[in-house]
Amino acid sequence: MSKRKKVLTYTISILLGAILIGSIGLNIYLFYYTYNIDNNRSYLEYPEEVYIMEAGILKNNLLFENGIDVTLVYDFDNADYTELIQQYNITSIAGEGTELQRAIRLMNEFAPRLWHHSNYDNRIEIRALPLLEYSLNNKNNGINCRNKAQILNEMCLALSIYSRKIWIMPNSPYDTDCHVVNEIWDTTLNKWVMLDMTNNQYWVDANGTPLSIIEIRTKGALREFCTPVYPSDNFSNLQDLKEKYMPSFLYIMKNMVYTRYCAEYGVGEAEVEYLLFPKNLDKSLESGLLEISEISVTNTPYEE
Repeated sequence: MSKRKKVLTYTISILLGAILIGSIGLNIYLFYYTYNIDNNRSYLEYPEEVYIMEAGILKNNLLFENGIDVTLVYDFDNADYTELIQQYNITSIAGEGTELQRAIRLMNEFAPRLWHHSNYDNRIEIRALPLLEYSLNNKNNGINCRNKAQILNEMCLALSIYSRKIWIMPNSPYDTDCHVVNEIWDTTLNKWVMLDMTNNQYWVDANGTPLSIIEIRTKGALREFCTPVYPSDNFSNLQDLKEKYMPSFLYIMKNMVYTRYCAEYGVGEAEVEYLLFPKNLDKSLESGLLEISEISVTNTPYEE
């Protein structure tokens, strides 16, 4: 072999060796860098870890107390309904279809036009007409979930859709943040379905079937698939939607420990009187409300 070829071979060997050593060094660096980052991150930065905690709370409180059987009352006859229909064109917006389809169209039309202010002080009468006059299309006059749910509730009742607003509550006595949502009765599905007017969302299972509060709560406790969705979403990949909407998912699951109900639903907010409460939960969280049975809030709202 010529001297020139020997030099070339030697040079190539050195280069290949340097590349190999550099590659090994880079992989070692990346391994330890990633390891250190992962070990320095809080578990709160992993949504799945937060959900594990929330699911455990729900699982420990899965069963409800054997409360009394009650019949919630729904008022479909009020002069305000006529004005809601005429002034806000809700019959046309709801359109044709099932109760759920119509209620979702109402939610999807009005939810984006009502801004959310969590610190809103309930200065306006909790009634759909004055609330809409105050807040609709007005960024400066945001309202909270309690009042948004009242608006959707009256709109649905005005169209003869059984609807109620419900307080979904957290576990911790130190957590003063709860959420208020709606449930409507859909005769086609033959069950209640939750609508979240504040977030313009409802929830579905792995098959895309809409869910009630109790169903969401149960699936959360058992770590079965469910996810919030928007009315405009394509259901072709529900897992992707769950990951996309994880903040909403975790927030609702946090507030699924127990629920509060009014005795009557109509124009204006009736007093909260009923409580669906878990067997294992500290009863000092609530007082002065009647504990009702699970069947009271899962059965049909009318006599069959």
